[in-house]
Amino acid sequence: MKSTALIAAAAFTLLMAPDAQAASCSGRGCNDKDPVSAGCSSGSTTADTAPMYTGGTAELRWSPGCRTNWVRVSNYSGGDSALRITVWSSSDRVGFVAAGTPGNHWGNMVYAPGCARGEVLYVDKNGVHRTARLASSAC
Repeated sequence: MKSTALIAAAAFTLLMAPDAQAASCSGRGCNDKDPVSAGCSSGSTTADTAPMYTGGTAELRWSPGCRTNWVRVSNYSGGDSALRITVWSSSDRVGFVAAGTPGNHWGNMVYAPGCARGEVLYVDKNGVHRTARLASSAC
């Protein structure tokens, strides 16, 4: 009888495991939080993309579960300065500074149930200031 109860408890724990990985925030409670550590990047989609002159792609990401957006830079080849990543909605704005090193970088989230915009300011290897601009389809 005891083993049946243990098996049932183990099965219940396995069924509950996905809930343990659920997002730790939603809506405005996610403002200025890391989308990966908050669990909002799971199930997210790309709302817009913009190529970066130095190599790489700026992406405006959307989390339907958290109702947030953030900017992610993929495959960045590096530049002469940090990446200044900003994302905003009609009521909220979040800025973030990421290292200008090669690789993948992302900024923090903003609550944006409708229109969201984002941008990445960077300096290329020739010292030229560049901007990658993004907008969701609701804008």
